[in-house]
Amino acid sequence: MNSDCFTCAIVAEYVDLANGYTQELSTALVGAMQTAFLAYIGIWVIVHGYRMILLKATVSDMGKESIFVFISGLMLFGSGPGLVNAVFIASLKMMGAAAATALLVSNKDIVGPEPSVETLGAGMTELVRVAEEGVISVIRLAYQIAKSVGWTNWLPVLFAIVLIVPYFIVLIVYFAQVVVSIFRLTMLATLSPFMMLGFGFGWGREIATKGIRTVISSFMVLFGSTLALGIMLYGVTSLGLRDMAEADASEFANLSNAKFLVAIAMGWLGTAFMTEATSIANSLTGSQLSNQAAAIITAGTAATGAALFKYGRQGLSMIPNIGMNSQTGELKFNGQSIGDHVQALLQKATKQPPKP
Repeated sequence: MNSDCFTCAIVAEYVDLANGYTQELSTALVGAMQTAFLAYIGIWVIVHGYRMILLKATVSDMGKESIFVFISGLMLFGSGPGLVNAVFIASLKMMGAAAATALLVSNKDIVGPEPSVETLGAGMTELVRVAEEGVISVIRLAYQIAKSVGWTNWLPVLFAIVLIVPYFIVLIVYFAQVVVSIFRLTMLATLSPFMMLGFGFGWGREIATKGIRTVISSFMVLFGSTLALGIMLYGVTSLGLRDMAEADASEFANLSNAKFLVAIAMGWLGTAFMTEATSIANSLTGSQLSNQAAAIITAGTAATGAALFKYGRQGLSMIPNIGMNSQTGELKFNGQSIGDHVQALLQKATKQPPKP
């Protein structure tokens, strides 16, 4: 894992915490489910006995139902917590590998190692690493654009901000989709003892079926989000944004340049298509997953950034000798504009006399 990848460390730590929590909780739940299973077995035998006496069921019907009961008991008493943990690890690895395949097919130049299921969470961390590298390359380009700013031309700064915002949001949205997918698997793995118990009886068999369907839907949501990311990164590479020279960057940032407008549009389209992936997965699998969790994560991150921007400027005004004009928001040092101080320092450095 790349040590410079900020989101990779978060995802890797979250996977380890989720895995440890799932193992401990499943160990506690399986014992209770085994006790409940034995109790349900007694009730099941009595109910089927009465149904046979009343001629509403046959020995053949009881034999068919007993197969499901036997399978349920085998899962609970044969494997127990080990099976729960195996389900979680296998699902996590398969999800990461499938999503990594989408990136590999979309753009082979961006993805580093091929999809692997050897290490727990390796696929997930690789996904966010690729997303972060792609966004950072656009941020570097925006920095090159902003460097061309002049005293009479502030448009490059505006163009740089317009370019950065959609890609930064894409990074946060995709990171949210990854961690939400991990949580969905954690939730399903934790509830798997209930589904093992319910599989043996008619009233709970549908719960197990819906659980499997939700796992598949979670796979498809992350796969669709990764596909949207792959298309966006493919566009970044095709437009030459990753290795654009500084001289070309100033010319690139122009509203009359179709490639610049496409680059901005690709960022917003990536966010929209990631949201649409959930709707498509629900449509195909019949599940009811939502984007509320991802939206909360994205909104919280954006609100934090806005708060830092707003109150960070006010915090500067609390530093000694630094003040702020309440009407214009201009920072001042010892009652003089920061810009004037910088100009004076530059003049002093170049040994030019200050202007009267």
